Amino acid sequence: MKTDSKTERSVSWNLTRRKALAGAGGLVAGLAGCIGDDPQNGNGGNGGGDEGDSEFTVFATMPAVWDFVRQVAGEHMDVIDLVPVGEHGHDWNPEPGTVEDLDRADGFVYLRDFSSWQDDAAEQLEDEGVVVIEASEGIEFFDSPAEDNDEHWWMDPIECQNGVRNIADGISEIDPDHADDYEANAERFNEELQAVHEEFEAIVERAQLNEIVVGTHDSFQWWNRRYGIDIYSPVGTSPDDAASPQDVQEIEELIEEFDIGHVLYDVGEPATLAEDLANEVDAKILPLSPVETQIDGSPDLDTGLRMESDWGYVDHFREINLPSLETALQAEEN
Repeated sequence: MKTDSKTERSVSWNLTRRKALAGAGGLVAGLAGCIGDDPQNGNGGNGGGDEGDSEFTVFATMPAVWDFVRQVAGEHMDVIDLVPVGEHGHDWNPEPGTVEDLDRADGFVYLRDFSSWQDDAAEQLEDEGVVVIEASEGIEFFDSPAEDNDEHWWMDPIECQNGVRNIADGISEIDPDHADDYEANAERFNEELQAVHEEFEAIVERAQLNEIVVGTHDSFQWWNRRYGIDIYSPVGTSPDDAASPQDVQEIEELIEEFDIGHVLYDVGEPATLAEDLANEVDAKILPLSPVETQIDGSPDLDTGLRMESDWGYVDHFREINLPSLETALQAEEN
């Protein structure tokens, strides 16, 4: 599936998620007209740290991919997430001219079929000699209950390990001198992903329910494939999709049929529909993250969650997804 926002959005640096690119002055100068300081972080960001002096600079196209790359690259590369804090990775598009400026980077890591601008940029940058890394290479999409050719593989911590290996191979091509480090970093991070998978499995094994309702767009069906959870949403897989009254009614009937007590929502999206559903069936609301949005503080719908703008994939699962699923599936440990 390929989705584009109908409106163009400004690109901004997420300075808390990287070292400042002082050592990559030429690249910064080239991007100055397209990318500005993130207004949420001020001019210097709130992450502190040394200014970036790495020899190599790699751009990632959404938060989950950004974290995979930085975990593998370690201290050897500056890794930059193009999606600004507060923006949804599936809905965001770069300004005109940004892709042309990215040809000064050493690497570009993207997801195929996630959004058309990424596929177009990958083709263009490869022609310019940039090392283009398809994080999804070799990962087979499948026809999920939500969409044909469902590309949301990064929601599966097991499949993520293949993506991490792809990234390690790709950045080793950029910097073969540190290939052993990249391989070791990938193995270490994949052990963390394996642990997340095992925690997920444990929740499902002790769950009293097998169904969840998501009141925002459905990017979670890889959980159905891996863990057998039945996921229902009145909205499609694009953040721009809208729910019909019939779809909403069917979900309300399912909530009553399975005695579901919670409605979950994507923290990066408006929660109006989730709130309406919850109010209609007297359910509580819980957050979920498809690891597509970084937020500094609380999401629009404040359920007590406070996020950090530099959270990585494991943080999103352990701070948001696993606790919410444990509650929604009635899997709390006594």
